Amino acid sequence: MGVTLLLLRSLSRLNLLECGCLAWLFGVGVVSLLLWIGGTLVSGVILQAIVTVACLALGVTGWRAKQRAGVIFELPRPSGITQWLLTVFVLLEIATIFFVSAKHTLGWDGLLNWEIKARYAFVNGGVLPVEYYSSAGRSFSHPEYPLGIPLTELWLYMWIGEAHQFWIKTIFPFFYAAGACLLALIATRISGRCWVGLLIAALFPFIPYFTSGPGGVIVGYVDFPVSIVYLTGLGYLLYSLSTRIEYPFYIYASCLALLPWLKQEGAILWCVLVALGLVVSWQQKKVRLFAVSILPGLFVIISWRLYLKLMDAVPPTDFSPLSVHALLNSAHRVGPICRTLFAEIESTNHWGSFWLLTGLALLYLLVLFRDIRSVVLAGAILVPVMVYSSTYLFSAWPSYTAHVTASMPRLLLHIVPTAWLAIGLALSFRRVEPEKQHT
Repeated sequence: MGVTLLLLRSLSRLNLLECGCLAWLFGVGVVSLLLWIGGTLVSGVILQAIVTVACLALGVTGWRAKQRAGVIFELPRPSGITQWLLTVFVLLEIATIFFVSAKHTLGWDGLLNWEIKARYAFVNGGVLPVEYYSSAGRSFSHPEYPLGIPLTELWLYMWIGEAHQFWIKTIFPFFYAAGACLLALIATRISGRCWVGLLIAALFPFIPYFTSGPGGVIVGYVDFPVSIVYLTGLGYLLYSLSTRIEYPFYIYASCLALLPWLKQEGAILWCVLVALGLVVSWQQKKVRLFAVSILPGLFVIISWRLYLKLMDAVPPTDFSPLSVHALLNSAHRVGPICRTLFAEIESTNHWGSFWLLTGLALLYLLVLFRDIRSVVLAGAILVPVMVYSSTYLFSAWPSYTAHVTASMPRLLLHIVPTAWLAIGLALSFRRVEPEKQHT
């Protein structure tokens, strides 16, 4: 919350719901980064105390900045029967996600890629053992994966006093609650219509794979948290096109720092958002602000790569090294990869008609609106899919098409909230002129 208040301190009024959602995202980032950095020096109770004091100091600093600026909190309420019904429906969905998560176990990746790191660190005083990174016997758990979610799980373990898997399952419904609310807020601000934001937030979970798939919201995978951070970064970047105040760029920069810290593919999404941010900043004549905004994420990416090198981490085995020779030898894979991708997109068992709606929404926005907002939104959806698909040209699996089938659905989850945003903007049926002030 302290980080959020510091980022929003230039505003005179703060949406309490927005602050709470952003506080959850940035809290995950701050706590996990502090545990990682602090863990290089100390461990055990001392580490826990240092991180706790740092969090309290950030909270106090943010609150004092709010008080000095005379900022007040407000909680907007729905108006009209339609908005109230949609709001109640969204709240019931959030409660349902919490309930189902409590009844469901962690999935394969949730256990053996993420929770296992939290457990190793917990029994080692809050720090992952150095041997873990270089142990070939533990390479199945991907030591090279970033530690955003495992260290968040560790934080709960440290305060509970035991490695209790039930309680860490609550992390992911909180991400869902934050994501649904931010989706509604972002869509409302960009479209100018509250019912649009509430409607797509209510439709958010109505995708089969989203709730029942092996990488869905209730099984402890990181793909859904990544999708929420990606949506938030993109949403505030788009919102910067509709307002002259600069705080959306601060939120955008913070999401850029968090994306590569959650999952390896977050670095790809970081590159996509950086490219889109350059387009927006050039159009808005804010190139200097953009240059500063990419530095935190760049620092996280470089620091983690150097750390893995120092730890002599076991290299990943799912993909072969990038090279021109490997690319030429795998050119014949393009056709099968594309066919497998389209077969996945057309799978009604996984997605229903969601991707058809997304395609129609993008077509509508690009053909009829033809503005920078539509181009940026289309790029945020299409470019990750193309980049993800191209990585399978370097797949080291015996069957690269099986690799696509196994992992592509989870990768598509990264852009699901953003695709819902596109559908919502297509439903708004109007342009929104730049605002003079924050609403």
